[in-house]
Amino acid sequence: MELHRSGYISQIAAYIRNKSYEKAYDLAKEFVEKFPDEMAAHFFLSESAFWLSKYEEAALEGSKAFNKSATHDDMLASAIITGSAYYELKQYARGFGLLKLMERRKTNESLERLLFLFSMALNDQREAAAHLNELYRLNQKAAEDLAIRYLKG
Repeated sequence: MELHRSGYISQIAAYIRNKSYEKAYDLAKEFVEKFPDEMAAHFFLSESAFWLSKYEEAALEGSKAFNKSATHDDMLASAIITGSAYYELKQYARGFGLLKLMERRKTNESLERLLFLFSMALNDQREAAAHLNELYRLNQKAAEDLAIRYLKG
């Protein structure tokens, strides 16, 4: 049975929701092979690779998804998964730079959380405080939880 674009998206999303990351990864690889110009194919391959700790592949596919994005929301989602992979790869400056590009357009909790973590990894206390304050503005509980979790180490 051959899947169409929407079938791939639905099935991979279901696998990811159910934490069946290996199945999601295998199907996402097939999705990319059949639809190499599709942003969603690269995004889902990036996300499933990330959950399997394949951070190099997650960063590469996330970058491809970012470059193929047609909307700001797609760019933001791609930047967040790519940035998360960069964080795991300890490529802090690279991830921070990518995420700062997105901050100029629109902010959200995941973006501010990652920018805080990158700022701390880069030992920029002032930048970290600014992102924690912005997260606090967006979601007080999320900011408090992040601060407590980070202080505990």
